[in-house]
Amino acid sequence: MILMVCSSLLMFAQETTEQKSTIVNRSTIPQTVDGEQYYFHAVLRGQTLYSIARAYGVDEEVIIDANPDIRDGLRYDQIIRIPVTEETYVAPEKVRELPEEAAPALDSDYVEHEVKRHETLFGLSRKYGVSQETILFYNPQARDVLRVGQILRIPLPEDEALPRGYQLYTVAPGETRFGISRRFGITEDELLRLNPEIEDGLRAGQELIVPAEEVAHEDPEPAPPGGYIFLPPEPPVTRAPDIDPYCLNPVTKETYRVALLIPLYLEEVDFPEDIMQNMINEPVVPQFDTTGALVRPVSQRPAFPQLPPGHKAFSFLSYYHGVLIALDSIRQQGGNFTLHVFDVCQDINKARRVTGEAGFSEMDLIIGPFHRQSLNHVAAFARQQGIPVVSPLLSERDQLRGFDNLFKATPSLEEMLQQVSGHVAQRYPGQNILLVHNGQPGAAPIIREFKDSLLTRVARVNHHYDSLHLSRVNGYYFDGTLVGNRRTNVLVMPGGSTQQHIAGQATGARVLPRPNNVREVIYRNVGMQGLIPMLRRDKNNVLITLIGGEPFLSDYLRQLHELRHDYHITIFGIPQWQDYASIEINYLQNLRVHYFTPDFYDYTDPHIRDFVLRYRELFRTEPDHDAIKGARTAYFFLQALHEFGTGFQQCMPLLNRQGHHSPFDFGRPFGQAGGWENRHTFIYRIQNYQTVDVNKPVEITTATP
Repeated sequence: MILMVCSSLLMFAQETTEQKSTIVNRSTIPQTVDGEQYYFHAVLRGQTLYSIARAYGVDEEVIIDANPDIRDGLRYDQIIRIPVTEETYVAPEKVRELPEEAAPALDSDYVEHEVKRHETLFGLSRKYGVSQETILFYNPQARDVLRVGQILRIPLPEDEALPRGYQLYTVAPGETRFGISRRFGITEDELLRLNPEIEDGLRAGQELIVPAEEVAHEDPEPAPPGGYIFLPPEPPVTRAPDIDPYCLNPVTKETYRVALLIPLYLEEVDFPEDIMQNMINEPVVPQFDTTGALVRPVSQRPAFPQLPPGHKAFSFLSYYHGVLIALDSIRQQGGNFTLHVFDVCQDINKARRVTGEAGFSEMDLIIGPFHRQSLNHVAAFARQQGIPVVSPLLSERDQLRGFDNLFKATPSLEEMLQQVSGHVAQRYPGQNILLVHNGQPGAAPIIREFKDSLLTRVARVNHHYDSLHLSRVNGYYFDGTLVGNRRTNVLVMPGGSTQQHIAGQATGARVLPRPNNVREVIYRNVGMQGLIPMLRRDKNNVLITLIGGEPFLSDYLRQLHELRHDYHITIFGIPQWQDYASIEINYLQNLRVHYFTPDFYDYTDPHIRDFVLRYRELFRTEPDHDAIKGARTAYFFLQALHEFGTGFQQCMPLLNRQGHHSPFDFGRPFGQAGGWENRHTFIYRIQNYQTVDVNKPVEITTATP
């Protein structure tokens, strides 16, 4: 028994050490939000709720209670709150200053490495060919945090100092990440993963980890000259695509079977046997008398069992209610549908039982499941049966790969940022555009893709305006002419046709001057004192700020608000900002703060008002955003079935053309082999202390005589 107890204690100690060793970014600085103190922890790749909870010495449920949106899982780019308690508080000096004698002695050769910005344990382990655990063993002070300037003792392997198949490469003057990655046959993302310290740029003489073998290129692509960018080919200008003949004479059915796979957790709720089926087949419909007053027999009101507030059975109930209202609306238009509801959550076994039920393969449409694992199983099953599947809430774009039958109703962050770059380029040409971020390693690919898109679109718009200005000046040949306070290399030929000209460029290469009105700001390096000198008094300063965190945003907007009389400032923020309740509304109003979001609900819209009234009468409560989204999503796809039958995918151009009020515009980011993603992104701002959709067409009314 003594041996068993000792063994258990040893395993527990090893487990604790292992879990804490995975959390290299443990926060030690408490911050106050709404009178409560929290640590703000940035979730890195590979970190789990269990390991984070162990690192901070709290239960997982404590973290979930402070961050309800992580109940279904963590995202690697997420910022979560850790409540500060007597158990979790650790003074920074206790964490960072470990006694020197705590570090084991090194008998073998070793190097002393000074930690640089953006470096990680993973990158150092790859660079020196040793495991992360070995680095931590000899540098216990690095277990909880890696600090810039910290000195690490790293033992060198006896046989080689680098992983097999890699070498050290010295950067020559003038070399770029693009050129080096192409030289060694890897992507820029792979080069950054091997050398995270080059995120902010290369330095001549810097040593990088690269593959051991170079890749020969018979016809190397020239790098863009300084001050220019390569452009992807312009899509050809063509007329609108022909309507698929099927859409002119679609094959429809008298009755459609629709499955809703939604987490209801019925095993934890004591429902009367008949209530669920009655709500599905006979949804409650408002009835009005001749005076317009609402009449509804008491017997029609659903009698739900009493459950404690916050019970997880309520998590998606409002979405289900929205689907019922959409179903009733389609039925009033003559559609004949039967709705089959299945209780499917993240448990994949539930999904397997549902797809194995008799008759499930005969469904015409499946809405759900709401969790990734279950969705993948159902989408694969439905693909074999030719059944379209709608992913209601999940936003990850990679879900669509390989599932040409899958529709994702919520746009991904990548897609929303593409829409923002187009909006900024069109609405603010020539203005002072600043891309503000913190160089977050987890978000680096998304930020890089957005920056490239923004530069490309702004360059095209600037090129268009320059061409117009030059054609008014002469109409013949210009090279290096100052236009709009900057030098351009546009050739303007008679008739207004334009082309790009750069000395020595390869035939067919498409380049444009790099827009000098777009600049990048890594805020954690320069802070507000570094940002202010980049503002201009003669232009609108458009700050696209891709940084989260309520304490950060409150301080960021406060400092900018003090400059509002000296500078014209417009700010674009990430979707999480709209959830921050402590931000002063005057900051949002006076700084023209814009949000981009997959969903926006204008409660002055008559359709939304009608939905709210119906929902209140039917369910005796206020609808939340999930209820409206459930109604919108279900109505779109039920109407598609009603009008075009089960082949409605062939008619998506017609279904997408439903005007500005429609929240859906589906496209295929991965081509014909992948699924459909909703590209519609709402951009709104606070104006006159109201939320306003900035892309909504202006209504023009004329007075009648």
